[in-house]
Amino acid sequence: MKRNLKHSKKVLIWTFTWLISFAILVIGPKEFWENITITIIAALVNFILIIAMLFANKNQFDEFDEFEKTVQLNAIALSLFLTIFVGLFFTGVYQSGLIKYEPQIHHLIVFSSLTYIFSTIFIFKKYQ
Repeated sequence: MKRNLKHSKKVLIWTFTWLISFAILVIGPKEFWENITITIIAALVNFILIIAMLFANKNQFDEFDEFEKTVQLNAIALSLFLTIFVGLFFTGVYQSGLIKYEPQIHHLIVFSSLTYIFSTIFIFKKYQ
C-alpha cells in the first residue's frame, strides 16, 4: 500500500507540473511574451513533462496487483472507446447542422476524464 501511495504522489506531482506547464504554453504567448523562442522552449518543456508523466503512470501501473490492473485496463478501454465515438458523434451532429454549438477539445477532455473516473468506480464496485 505504501508503494502505491508513493507512486500516486509522483503521478499527482508530474500531472500537476504538466498542467502548469500546459497553461504557461497556452497563455504565455498571448499574455506574457511575443518571443517565438520562449514559446518553443515552453512547448519542449511541456512535451518532456508528458514523457515524465507517462513514466510515472507506467511505474504506478507496474506496482498494481492483478485486480487493480484489471480495473484500470477496463476503465481505460471504456473511456477511450466512449471518448472517440462520442467525440465523433458530437462532431458529426455539429457538421450535419443539427446543433449549432461547435465541439471544442476541452469538452472532449472533460468528458474523457469524467468517463475514466466514473468507469473506474463502477468497475471497482462491480468486482467487489
